[in-house]
Amino acid sequence: MERIQKGLIVIFGVIFIITLQVGSSSLHLKRSRHHRDSMTSETPDTTHITLLETNPCLVQYCMKGRECVVENDQPKCICQGSCPPHRRLVCGSDGHIYPNHCELHRAACLTATAVTVQQGVHCVKNGKGWAPVPSAHMITTTTTTVATKYRDFTTEEPEDDDDEDDWNPTISYQSKESESLTGDNYMENEIPVDEENGKSDLYYEKEDCSMQEYEIMKDNLLLYNHARLMSQDNHSKDYLVSIMFSHYDRNNNGNLEATELNEIAVQERLDALSNGCSLSNMIQYDDTDHDGKLSINEFYVAFSKLYSVSVVSLDKALETNRLTARVGDNVEIKCDVTGSPVPPIVWRRNRVDLSTVNEEDVRVFSDGSLYLTRIQLQHAGNYTCHAQRNKDVVQTHVLTVHTVPEVHVTPTIQSKRPGEDATMLCHVAGEPFPKVEWLKNDESLKSDNPRKYQIIGNGTALKIRKIAFADTGAYMCQATSIGGLTRDISSLVVQEQPTPNSPNEERRFFAFHDWGVSIYEPSTCRLYHRIQSTDIIPGTQEYVCGDKGVQCSWGRAINVANRYVYASQPSRDRILIISKVQMVVVDVVSTDKYPVDLHYVPHLDQVWILNWRSPNNTGIKTIQVIRDAGQKRKHHTVHPEPIDGQFDLVKGLFIPSAFQELSHFSFKYGYVTHTNQRGLYKLDLENLRYTRSVDLTPYNCVPAQVRFSALYGMVIMQCLEPVTNRPTGQLVLDYLTDSVLATKPTLPGVPYISPDSRKLVTLDRTASGATIIVQEISENGLIFSFDVKTSLNISDVTFYPSQTTHSYDIYASAQEKEDILFLNLYSGKVEIITGVGKAIPMQLTRWNNPNRPISGSGLFGQYMVTPASEALFVINGRSRTVNCEIGGVTHPSEIVWTTLKFH
Repeated sequence: MERIQKGLIVIFGVIFIITLQVGSSSLHLKRSRHHRDSMTSETPDTTHITLLETNPCLVQYCMKGRECVVENDQPKCICQGSCPPHRRLVCGSDGHIYPNHCELHRAACLTATAVTVQQGVHCVKNGKGWAPVPSAHMITTTTTTVATKYRDFTTEEPEDDDDEDDWNPTISYQSKESESLTGDNYMENEIPVDEENGKSDLYYEKEDCSMQEYEIMKDNLLLYNHARLMSQDNHSKDYLVSIMFSHYDRNNNGNLEATELNEIAVQERLDALSNGCSLSNMIQYDDTDHDGKLSINEFYVAFSKLYSVSVVSLDKALETNRLTARVGDNVEIKCDVTGSPVPPIVWRRNRVDLSTVNEEDVRVFSDGSLYLTRIQLQHAGNYTCHAQRNKDVVQTHVLTVHTVPEVHVTPTIQSKRPGEDATMLCHVAGEPFPKVEWLKNDESLKSDNPRKYQIIGNGTALKIRKIAFADTGAYMCQATSIGGLTRDISSLVVQEQPTPNSPNEERRFFAFHDWGVSIYEPSTCRLYHRIQSTDIIPGTQEYVCGDKGVQCSWGRAINVANRYVYASQPSRDRILIISKVQMVVVDVVSTDKYPVDLHYVPHLDQVWILNWRSPNNTGIKTIQVIRDAGQKRKHHTVHPEPIDGQFDLVKGLFIPSAFQELSHFSFKYGYVTHTNQRGLYKLDLENLRYTRSVDLTPYNCVPAQVRFSALYGMVIMQCLEPVTNRPTGQLVLDYLTDSVLATKPTLPGVPYISPDSRKLVTLDRTASGATIIVQEISENGLIFSFDVKTSLNISDVTFYPSQTTHSYDIYASAQEKEDILFLNLYSGKVEIITGVGKAIPMQLTRWNNPNRPISGSGLFGQYMVTPASEALFVINGRSRTVNCEIGGVTHPSEIVWTTLKFH
């Protein structure tokens, strides 16, 4: 029987079904992946016609439970030899229980009796549906388990994990019994049967024609008639339905009776359109006034919610739509995919259905439009839209997000004598990167004497040689892009007796060491103040580090709102808050056991704490948050939402860096990992709760380090294998949808992102040294630039503003040697600074601190600091030389830079 039905399907497909394609239009019919795969190599129609001539069974219809055989070149229906091993127990009118419908019809044929699916006295109703009463010989004294295979045929099996409602089939009829009953098309379900009371949890349909099968029959009927009655002409579905009604209304009385529907079903062999449903079932389901016939209106309503024959189209010129927006804008994007009836629209980004993202700033409306609120740089990228049941006709919207350029110059004012040289520095940021030029009193310097003015790099500095009184004026660094024009002014005053230049700001650094905290000025290396380990914290009876003779143990230290310095003391379960102006401890915050890592979120004014819960990094940790961290108040901690009701399941906490140039980009989320789990939990920073999980099992990735790029919304992570911690490469996520953009299994190492989000530096430590891999972050993904191999065992890395571009270079400290490596990220040039003292022995470091940290002083900052075992070395980044050595500092472990502003 199944073979006959398949043969009829082929006949219908050959004779009647013609795929409609108008421009990008396409016509589809539901079918399974099995059918899609099996029909990808169809032969020409002539082959099918020849097949009909040699196999007369292809045109012979046999009743259910029978199959066709050829005898003397003539088709003959005989009882079906066997049925597929598909278990779906049914009650027979003869009192027997059959494994499935096929076996019931086969038994009816073999016994030459009429056996139908029976309800009533042969079945009892339990809580989940209709179940059979077993025969006496089937009853046992134990509860058994029946394994049954099932599948919901109302939706197409997706090719990917995107959306179960999205299909991409070619033409085929959908029928339950014509489906393949092997392989992955079915799922095993254990269903207990209580033999004692004759009940089971199996669901039994009340009728052969279920609502599910009925909808399939109507869909297939539409497609069959579309090809048969309309050929290559494209009209609306309503027009097709009207033709069908006229065709079926044989007596022209304006109604369809069961006799008419049965007659047309037999003549056109429409039973093959569905298993269990026939054309006359339309009266059962859609005769709303119960008069035993279908009016034209009832016939229209029956097909009103079907989209199978929607002729989906898109103007070729609209396949790609490019649009731009500025950060902070609201944008509505319309989908130009149309159809009749108008199909539901699905919006995607990186294959993810945006209706499932659950973001307040990304909404899909019922009219098919996409609305983006308060756009940020992360929203840039491609958005696609297509009809819900047709992924062939796709429109791509390329959204470019731009910013207003940012310009900073230094000094803001300077006074010089005639004949001296004057230098002004400029740093520009923005997306796209702006055009940079220097002006004097609103006039460009490009056409002036090049011996007089030297513009360094791409406008990073302006040098004026042998200045004269006429050079007094306002020099402007100007940046221009699609986002607008921005200027910043550096004033030059030329006079015989120049006035002393009062600095606009002063940079200091806090050095945390075994016996307290020391604060220094970098250019002269002068000690400003020292907080002793035995100092008493004001307002308490506690010492800064403990009793006399007890060394300090520091975890991490960070700058908070440029007002405080927060420093963790893991062994004392607390955070010290130090005023950068008063240079004293002003507050103590108690925490969970062993607070180590600290992260500051500027736009929310939060400090996030990762507590280890043990002296070793065992992977069992908790998270706490200090709100209003930069305010003058008594501070305390709160816990974010627990995972699975527990606070101590955390492995790692990853918060976007506070040192992002594009400050208007406010990161809303961080990520949390669990011990040995291949995935992430996305953390809503403002509301202190988890929003969703990201499964990285297919990539065998336990994230060890996670970095965030403000540009293009990329999240780059270092992946390790669970338990073994073997590197499994680098993985790139989309910050908006958490979808995987790219994988680099052969690229191990710790990622670092430059403050302007344009460079990704990966540090791969090896037994023989290290490899530094440099990639460019672009709208098209990560682009390899170059790599550098060094015999130095790298301890730590810091970014330093480039002197030739508006981007950054890096400095890297060595674990064992007295060397600092400089790498120009634009040219690949490498230099080594030597003589920076011996680093702290690795065995003396705690809390995962590097044994030789290196810390830069920020934008326009000239200096860096790196500790040695008993000293601090201040490095001049512009000349790449040692500025000074500060001795008498035991085992410094953390450096924090602060800036004092003067008005």
